[in-house]
Amino acid sequence: MNVDPKQPLYVAPEERVTLEQLKARAEKVQGLAVSESKRVVNDVYEENISRTLLVAVGVVVVAASFAYFLGSRAGRRSATLPQQPPSGY
Repeated sequence: MNVDPKQPLYVAPEERVTLEQLKARAEKVQGLAVSESKRVVNDVYEENISRTLLVAVGVVVVAASFAYFLGSRAGRRSATLPQQPPSGY
């Protein structure tokens, strides 16, 4: 930043700032901060819902695949067991 030594660092305002002007400006800044924080919270909330749904769908798919795999193995295992001859012979 270039500072001109001939220019004063502080320039006084031409008119005085009133308490009402300060309050109005503070309320405006507060309103902007509140609206921006609400927007950010809503964005994060929507992003978390999407991520949670994706994880839930993934868990259901994995659980269904695992159940299918175990069921198909159980059917194969019982079909390959040798049958015992009847005990009356």
